[in-house]
Amino acid sequence: MKHWFTATELTIIEGLPSTERGINKLAERESWESQKRTFGKGYEYHISNLPTDARKALEAHAVEQLLPSLATNDVPATTDTALTQRQREATDARTTIVRTIESMNKQGITKEAAMTTLLSQAAMGALEDSSPVLDKALRMAKDTRGRGDNPYPSVRTLKRWLSPTTKTLAPKGKRELVIPDWAATFMACYQRPEKPSVEHAYREFEKQWPDNTPSVHAVRRLLKKVGNVSREQGRMGAREIKNLMPFVRRTFEQLVPADIYTADGHTFDAEVSHPRHGRPFRPEITTFIDIASRKAVGYSVDLAESGIAVLDALIDSCTHAVPAMLYVDNGSGYCNALLKDEAIGVLARLGTDIRHSLPYNSQARGVIERVHQTLWIDGAKSIAGYIGKDMDREAAQLQHKLSRKAIKESGKTHLLGWENFIDFCEDRMDFYNTKPHASLPKITDTAGKRRHMSPNENWAMHQSKGWEAHLLTQDQAADVFRPRVTRKVLRGEIRLLNNRYFSRELEEFHGDSVQVAFDFRDAQYIWVYDQEQGRLICKAEWNANTAHYMPMSYIMQAREKRADARLKRVEVKIDEIEAERRGSYALDQNTPTFIPGIGNVHDIQTRIKAKQQPEVIEIGVNGLRMPEQMTPDERLQTYQAYESGTTVPEEHRRWVTTYPRSKEYKSLTQRFAEF
Repeated sequence: MKHWFTATELTIIEGLPSTERGINKLAERESWESQKRTFGKGYEYHISNLPTDARKALEAHAVEQLLPSLATNDVPATTDTALTQRQREATDARTTIVRTIESMNKQGITKEAAMTTLLSQAAMGALEDSSPVLDKALRMAKDTRGRGDNPYPSVRTLKRWLSPTTKTLAPKGKRELVIPDWAATFMACYQRPEKPSVEHAYREFEKQWPDNTPSVHAVRRLLKKVGNVSREQGRMGAREIKNLMPFVRRTFEQLVPADIYTADGHTFDAEVSHPRHGRPFRPEITTFIDIASRKAVGYSVDLAESGIAVLDALIDSCTHAVPAMLYVDNGSGYCNALLKDEAIGVLARLGTDIRHSLPYNSQARGVIERVHQTLWIDGAKSIAGYIGKDMDREAAQLQHKLSRKAIKESGKTHLLGWENFIDFCEDRMDFYNTKPHASLPKITDTAGKRRHMSPNENWAMHQSKGWEAHLLTQDQAADVFRPRVTRKVLRGEIRLLNNRYFSRELEEFHGDSVQVAFDFRDAQYIWVYDQEQGRLICKAEWNANTAHYMPMSYIMQAREKRADARLKRVEVKIDEIEAERRGSYALDQNTPTFIPGIGNVHDIQTRIKAKQQPEVIEIGVNGLRMPEQMTPDERLQTYQAYESGTTVPEEHRRWVTTYPRSKEYKSLTQRFAEF
């Protein structure tokens, strides 16, 4: 069946305009895919442009021309829903043959002669020239399970179809699947997350089913009969198997710009120079996309994903329009009080609702997932330092070594500098927003070429239709985007981020909780608001009575915290390397081990379990040694003896109550627990 039709050919289809001009107008209005006619003027339109009902009507019309019925009356279509498509086609073909033979019989030809003549002409190829429709029906009517190379049914088969005892002309379907008793045992060996091969699973199955073990071929036949999704249950996790299951496509034609923004973070696939120390690293890029126009409205670049990076990108996106809804994942950058708190969150002051996708369901945010590929991954491949996952492994290792070697030897590197990287990001945003987008409607550009709209063109189209973006003034933006926290006023002071801020106007608010807004990059001032009405009380200034000689901003403290965490991780690696160098082995639980400051661990454990009372050395005043006269090991043993039930002398009672809080006890018990 052909796929390209002229406007004249489409006028006969019910549900479409009945004139050629009407078809052309509809095609232009809905941006149908078209091509110039090979012969003559005008265009041809692809069948995929048509609605479903019109497409089915066109296919039915073509089938009627290809296979007209030779019977006196039209052959009714088989409506048995229990039959497969192949069974319905074979049933209709057999009905056509039966009615043809009966029609010849009514004209005085015996059924035997009619059947013999029909099959003889088909075998010689004469029927294919004189009546190709009947030849096609004979081929379709034959049971595919039959033996032999003859494409036509036999005389005996035709007699069976003509027999009055025949209840149905439908061919038999496949036998009902009978699940063998060993199927569950084999599937338990096969449906494992390690994804074993059939041979590997069969070897495990043989051990569990030693009697009457089926062959591996029987196992393969069983797997072919299992559904493609059911077969992968257990071999794929809940996230991976979603790629095989049905899904719902979301439409966005009813949306206008700024109805919904979606955002996500992406670790850049190329290394650039760090803005502080110049060493190679991969920055984190947070991008905001408008769903209706597919326009990239904002982005931020940071050292790692965080609430600060998300807020920075949100501020950038609001320069185009304030969104009505934000649709994001459940990452920490979006689930925090900085954004979501009903009293002090930025989104509450913007009037923007936030919705989160289900965990591990990135398919629901396919728009932003695809943007990473077009916007950042393709762009990363055009600069030096690309080390993406699809790059050759050997080349990626060489790239990694060259950048480190260059810094070590000369302090210079071929990687992109930080300022140049920011310029690169701006260029990529402009490139993306001016590039035709496949999900947007088609237009005819000034050059007369049919193409999809770009995000910028779609945004402008909505504006031309009367849509206006909701924007913030400079003062409103400064008030909205300053992060807020709740703090208590003490004697005119407010403590925030280890800094103290003071104002005389806070004197009457002693002991009250207030809202405090601060600037990310300037720690000199804070803005204090009333907790109930949200009115501005004052602008408090940093005072000399602080935890730092100079005020430390929110960003500086975040950097310090991140640096401390990185140092701890490095220390853990150093300890592991030193342990490997010394060759220390893990201790067996039954191995007697002497620990400095504790003694023999195995003996101590045995005594504690048996609740044996160690001997208390009776030396000193009244025959009893005082705790200060004992060694740390003796003090610990003495305390454990008292704890297990030994009578505490009067001279030791005060010491027993204070010893568990001492640093010595905590250190010894901690060391004991570690070993």
